[in-house]
Amino acid sequence: MPNMKSLYLLLAILCSAPTFSQIGGGIEKRHKERNSGNQWSANRQDAIYSHSNSHYRPIGWHVNAGVTYMIGNNPNDKDQLYDLTPTGLPGYYLEGGMEHLFRKIRKAAHYVDWGIGIKHFGGQEKFNLDPIVDRGSFNFGSVFVRGGIHNVWQLSKWNFIDQSIGINLDYRIYGGKDHQATGKYLSPLPSDNQSKLVGQLHYTFGFGFKVKDGLFFVPTIQTPILTVLEFNDFNPSHKWFNSRYQPLIVSLKMAWLWPKSGCPKVFSVDGQRQSDQFQME
Repeated sequence: MPNMKSLYLLLAILCSAPTFSQIGGGIEKRHKERNSGNQWSANRQDAIYSHSNSHYRPIGWHVNAGVTYMIGNNPNDKDQLYDLTPTGLPGYYLEGGMEHLFRKIRKAAHYVDWGIGIKHFGGQEKFNLDPIVDRGSFNFGSVFVRGGIHNVWQLSKWNFIDQSIGINLDYRIYGGKDHQATGKYLSPLPSDNQSKLVGQLHYTFGFGFKVKDGLFFVPTIQTPILTVLEFNDFNPSHKWFNSRYQPLIVSLKMAWLWPKSGCPKVFSVDGQRQSDQFQME
């Protein structure tokens, strides 16, 4: 009798094996289908957004805050008895604007953004003609409008490289006084200062962090690559006194998308729960 029970048990296992195989195959198939349609798949060329999978619309807000610095270069002292040493001073950068993500995956561009804000730059020029040593400094603030088109290279589920080419139009609203004209800088050379209105083409490099669906942070470095308004031999740097200064902006952008109709807001408790459930799929 024990032998007959063992035989029945063996027959039951053999008969059920195809059923288990079908169930396992179905689970694996559904897993592959989800990964192929998910914006967090292993394909590094995927965009940071998928309209079919995300709980959010391809449009949202961003805020961007950081610091500025002028890198001193190209002093006008070649073959002269005096030495000029340009150096930068730190400033601030504040911007608010919008994000517009493309619904369809594109190879060259994934989204565009634009913003308005205010930024402050500063620097100084040291004049040395032994035994005379003097310094002239400048500080100014400009309101600006900026726009850019971005290319994203996804590194992993949560991280991506973000590069963009953009245009900024700045107008100086305070500062920028000529210290030489006011007698605060004793350099005998006539000043050649930047105009109030500046238009530039700039490049931005960032390393992004996807916090959750609809929310990401991007630390960035931005610098101009061409000055369109006051054009000067393709040189993107600013002119102050008798040296040139390359603007550099280091900032952190936080961007959040608008929820789709009927979806919770990005910062709500329910939104977090549904977002976490979505990302685990």
